Amino acid sequence: MLKYSIEIGKIVEGALKHDQAKVLNYTKQLITKLEEDKETSAANKFNKMLAMQSETTLSAMGAVKENNIPVDAESRTTLADVVYPYQNNIEVVLSKKNSEKLDSFILSYKNADKLNSLGIGFSNTLLLYGPPGCGKTKCAYLIAKELQLPLVIARLDSLISSYLGTTAKNIRALFEFAQKTPCVLFIDEFDAIAKARDDSNELGELKRVVNSLLQNVDAMSKDSLLLAATNHESLLDSAVWRRFDYKLKIELPDTEAIIRMIDLFTNDSIKFTKKEIRELAIAFGGLSGASVEEIIKKAMRNSVVYGYKFSKFSIYDELFVFKDIVPQNWENDRILLKKKAKFLRQCNEKVFSYAVIANILQVSKTTASKLILEEDK
Repeated sequence: MLKYSIEIGKIVEGALKHDQAKVLNYTKQLITKLEEDKETSAANKFNKMLAMQSETTLSAMGAVKENNIPVDAESRTTLADVVYPYQNNIEVVLSKKNSEKLDSFILSYKNADKLNSLGIGFSNTLLLYGPPGCGKTKCAYLIAKELQLPLVIARLDSLISSYLGTTAKNIRALFEFAQKTPCVLFIDEFDAIAKARDDSNELGELKRVVNSLLQNVDAMSKDSLLLAATNHESLLDSAVWRRFDYKLKIELPDTEAIIRMIDLFTNDSIKFTKKEIRELAIAFGGLSGASVEEIIKKAMRNSVVYGYKFSKFSIYDELFVFKDIVPQNWENDRILLKKKAKFLRQCNEKVFSYAVIANILQVSKTTASKLILEEDK
């Protein structure tokens, strides 16, 4: 039964604490695993045990009823949103390096029983950090999707209260809620509640919040999963930083990741040659995944609204706007073309030859070369 040590441990823990919700939810999780492993007899036995309970005490498989989500005492707003596995259809594109690191964390949890049997244990806390728009939140969705667990997303607008001591109480309530059922607890904009306690501009309330957070992370069962994300890792309290087993910097997407993003976001509405899609990906270099999506979706939207054919040219046009290549005040078309040509040439001279730039700007090769070689006034 070591294979099901997480579920069994949670069931025993719930029974000892007289926590019926935890016992029921983890028993259902155990039944699911038994059925997947063709352990029909054992699964039926546990199903019969559950059948003896009143239907009103049962919650959905692997989840809790929405009205059991804790609320802020003053505003009465819920402290978290729950995304169940059947609602989680997220698609995430990461660089090879980021993907490998994320897979390592997921595999660690999937092999938790084996690791526990060897006395090694597994990593159950992950801190995602990096620039905005690089997919940190989407990574949380991906982990929950891969593990087929509900994603419990903390609502900072409810979690953080102006009343003294209430934020710390809300944090405790959220952690207690997340441990009653198999789930992934995710706290975005983590620096809002985990900021360094030595900040002279902050009041004593911040220290109480961080202390409460540390206590709850320490008290959290090793079988529970905690994910956090921040754009400002340098602001985090050092003690909070140390509490996370895995720390993954989600970097800007590389060229190969951007190629997959372009394919995903265009959704087969346009067919690129391999050469064309690589050129686009290189032009997108240095942008976040969110920015790539924004540019492509805007190009698609405008093609519908203004009634022209969606093409690589419309994507480049939106890229030029996004990059402020198109000046607010320009004297003539030649000045505009020159700015676009020089931008593309600077992306990569080998990829953006005069011929390629001429094709993108829909001018002659001679004109493209003159634009690029011409000195700026």
